[in-house]
Amino acid sequence: MDRLRRMASPLVLAATFAVFVQMCVVLAGRVPAGALTASLTAGALAVALLRTPRPVRALRRLTRAQVLQACGGGLLAVAGAPALIAAMRMTDAPAGSIVVFWASGGWAAVAALGGAVFSLRERRVLSAGWSVAGAMLAVVGVAGVVADWERPSSFSPLVRFAPQELGMLLGGVFLLAGGLLLVRVARSAGTEGTLLWGAAAGFAASFAWWGSSGFSYGWDSLAEHSVEVVLAAVAWGLVCAVWPRMLEVFGPSTGAAALSVTPVLLSALILLEQVVGVAGPQPLVVPGVIAGSLLVLAGVCALAHARGAQTLSAPRPLVLASVVPALLACVGLVLPAIAVRADVTVTGGAFSGSWNMSGAESVAGWAAVALAVLVVMAMADDRPGWPGAAALAASAAWVWLLDVPTHVWNPALAPGIQQYYGTEYGSIGFTALPNAAMTGAVILSAITTVAIMAMRRVRGSRSHVDNGGT
Repeated sequence: MDRLRRMASPLVLAATFAVFVQMCVVLAGRVPAGALTASLTAGALAVALLRTPRPVRALRRLTRAQVLQACGGGLLAVAGAPALIAAMRMTDAPAGSIVVFWASGGWAAVAALGGAVFSLRERRVLSAGWSVAGAMLAVVGVAGVVADWERPSSFSPLVRFAPQELGMLLGGVFLLAGGLLLVRVARSAGTEGTLLWGAAAGFAASFAWWGSSGFSYGWDSLAEHSVEVVLAAVAWGLVCAVWPRMLEVFGPSTGAAALSVTPVLLSALILLEQVVGVAGPQPLVVPGVIAGSLLVLAGVCALAHARGAQTLSAPRPLVLASVVPALLACVGLVLPAIAVRADVTVTGGAFSGSWNMSGAESVAGWAAVALAVLVVMAMADDRPGWPGAAALAASAAWVWLLDVPTHVWNPALAPGIQQYYGTEYGSIGFTALPNAAMTGAVILSAITTVAIMAMRRVRGSRSHVDNGGT
């Protein structure tokens, strides 16, 4: 029961954050940014009030300096993070898959790297390494999932709307920094009053932002999407309530794990709709979604494992030997990995062309690197357990990502040509090319992982026998 209660916060964060991201995809660009952010922060303030029995007393508990810090945390995490998503999306651009990628994979990577920095400050090198490995697996896995939501995919990060996408990524920095400020105040002044001040500051700022453009601007769109707005506000309120506790009790790396599963949960919902028969045609490329989800799962296991990893235990020669798959994977990044064929025919002209994409432009190429990095961490850890097992499952499904590119749009081609992909006027196809270095890296990573896990099991059995004999 205690363990289930302890897992409540990560589970609630994962579920509510997935709802928040999905509602942002629906609402951002359709509802004015100020009005949407004000609605979201109103949800955060409402949740903070509902969980505080005596709000006035809780507010008075903070000193002036603590109030300023709590308000700063709220401006960053409660208002700033969602405001960047709302402000950076223009109707349907960037595409929904890209919004999910940056809000889930990008924000998870920011949190995981923040956890790695804290671990290094505490001289826990192995823990920091697991956080980095988990971040890489999570980001690549999220890319694999969202890139397989449709064919041809709308997933082309940093190709057409790089400033807007980087702005969304900055939202993850705001969420982490603001959450840490709230945690710092809550340690001495209590969680309830801290969250109240933070939510109130976030709501006041976003309400003023909305007011600067005229409160009448946005009411129609809010009314039109009232159900989605309420769902988004409640979900974001719960995220804001749980996020500081996640950072305090579990650390940023475990918080990153909860953020990264969003596309997996959304994909499961789409598949469930297909089962119960309430959805339209099946858009998902299911094998690719499964492969990407397994990579996310491996990342989640690595991030959850990072907190308990303490010391490097393997002999240095073995650790250095485990780097071989990583070197092979890096070589694979520069070799051809995907062949592309595009054909567009419209009134007044036609285009037909083909080109190759390198391993660095394929999800499989980066997945090979991430799996190889996990091998290095597993070799240095006495108990690689769940991360190793999850990595083996991801390695088995890796072949389903071989023809999945990291971007569909080609910066060298005119947008007027590429906008017809997936219509009756144009098509684009991707075919996997042989890449021995990339394939060898994954195979060698899997073999090494099996060997490491077997070696650890034998060592554990011997230690058990020796302890029993004494």
